[in-house]
Amino acid sequence: MLSIHHLARDGAVYLVTRLPAGRNNKPEVEVVAFGLEVALGGLLQLAVFIIVAWCLGLVPEMLVALVTMAGYRLPAGGVHCSAYYRCLLLSLLTLILLALLGRELALAAGKYLPVLALAVFVVNLVIARKWAPAAVPAAPIINPRRRSRLKQIAYLWLAGWLLVMLAGFYLQWPPSLLASSLLALVVQGLALTPAGFAVIGRADSLLKRLLPLG
Repeated sequence: MLSIHHLARDGAVYLVTRLPAGRNNKPEVEVVAFGLEVALGGLLQLAVFIIVAWCLGLVPEMLVALVTMAGYRLPAGGVHCSAYYRCLLLSLLTLILLALLGRELALAAGKYLPVLALAVFVVNLVIARKWAPAAVPAAPIINPRRRSRLKQIAYLWLAGWLLVMLAGFYLQWPPSLLASSLLALVVQGLALTPAGFAVIGRADSLLKRLLPLG
């Protein structure tokens, strides 16, 4: 079966061996392979998300949800699935659900979106204060200064998100986009908590039994 890990490894071996033999500071294959795997995985995920969103007619909502979740995840961290393909599938299902619920929330509570955004902001501040940045065994955060810096960036990101949400409401941006972003932040914030780790862990185990792709 096609594996991004193996493709990245083969590509890294090819790139490193093509460098001059006497070159100083020649990069290790593992380092190059990791970078290639991240890049290939990200491009594949984005392509899959856009294709599925286009087929379902949910492109704006899914992309807004994706940007919100990915943007906040950078400083705040979060739980991962144990395999790339399970992460892709779970992320895709989550984005579809967020986009559909975003449209429903926009219809049901469109005029209350600023109040809801403020409530989500406050709750996420509390979560971030206690759990952000959320590290995982594969990427531990050992340096206290780095942890403090990431927490501060998470606070600033949340403040910026709230300002964008309020500006979008008063500029009359499509309510479904604002609602999808709001719900995406709810999910990403909960993913920092022990309960969020447990839920995603169970979902990962279920997908592993249903689709044992490695």
